[in-house]
Amino acid sequence: MNEPRAGLVEAARAGDAHAFAALVRDTEQGVYNVAYGILGNAQEAQDMAQEAYLRAWRALPNFRGDSAFSTWLYRITVNTCLNRRRQLRAQWNLVDGEDLMEELPSPAPGPLALTVRRERDEYLWASVGELPVHYRIVVLLFYQQQMSYAQIAEVLSLPLGTVKARLNRARLALARSLAQVSEKSNAVL
Repeated sequence: MNEPRAGLVEAARAGDAHAFAALVRDTEQGVYNVAYGILGNAQEAQDMAQEAYLRAWRALPNFRGDSAFSTWLYRITVNTCLNRRRQLRAQWNLVDGEDLMEELPSPAPGPLALTVRRERDEYLWASVGELPVHYRIVVLLFYQQQMSYAQIAEVLSLPLGTVKARLNRARLALARSLAQVSEKSNAVL
């Protein structure tokens, strides 16, 4: 296991709750972002992030270290959220993409540039939220979590080519969506 968290992971595997708490602090934003991206609801994302950590804590003694801890944890998070999504669909017939994705903070040079950027980002992440979940997950892991194709393939248990194809299809769908908005904007002007 070649990763900066190796000592913490080993201590947590041995039952050290403080080491596991440090791992949680180190990964909580990424786990929440993945959960929110799949579920589209802040409260559900928080609940499922907690559930993912609980599952990770219980399974930690069996963690072999074949992959990075974060890869293993994201896999648990994705599976937990997809299971919850199925439950919600069965219970409430949940509609995809109702909520806008939260923006990541970014520096802006001025009020006009900030407004334009915010509107563009809101539209883009709303469009990501409307993608089918198998495309949305790949986009979130690649762009928000900055994972490599290989890491995403490992997290999702997919062939590398499938990950690349899904990301490409998601990009094409987003480009079409942005082009339609651009055409509508130009028609109004």
